[in-house]
Amino acid sequence: MEENRAYSIISRIELQHTTIELRSDDILQFFYGDHVHFTLEEAQELENAVKEMTKGITYKSLRIAGKYSSTDIGVMKYLSRGQGALYTLADAFVIHSLPQKILANFYTKIQKPYVPTAIYGTVAEAEAWLHKLNKQELDTIHQLNLKRIV
Repeated sequence: MEENRAYSIISRIELQHTTIELRSDDILQFFYGDHVHFTLEEAQELENAVKEMTKGITYKSLRIAGKYSSTDIGVMKYLSRGQGALYTLADAFVIHSLPQKILANFYTKIQKPYVPTAIYGTVAEAEAWLHKLNKQELDTIHQLNLKRIV
């Protein structure tokens, strides 16, 4: 897949638990580590790295879960309707396991994120969905989120 990709990596930040890449196709890509349980501490560290990388510009996010990784309910709240929702226009998650699918369903159905959110089994499906989204519509949603959160 690397050889045939239609984008380049503009910048990269590697944290102990996650690698973040800003792509030339206006997608912010997250590779979450394997066997990691994400808490609010990791979420805030990621937020700080994203702010540094993007200089405050919001992007569509491709979030690729690590194998056997999970997250706290508090992190889900933070990302769906709290400060974490300020730094993305849309979220496409790629998950690998049944426990992740259960968490993802809880996140989308119970937490009801402010930003458009979808769950996929492959990176190609997630990328296709992100590319179909209209940036102007996402910017409008983002402006509404700013009023709700701030």
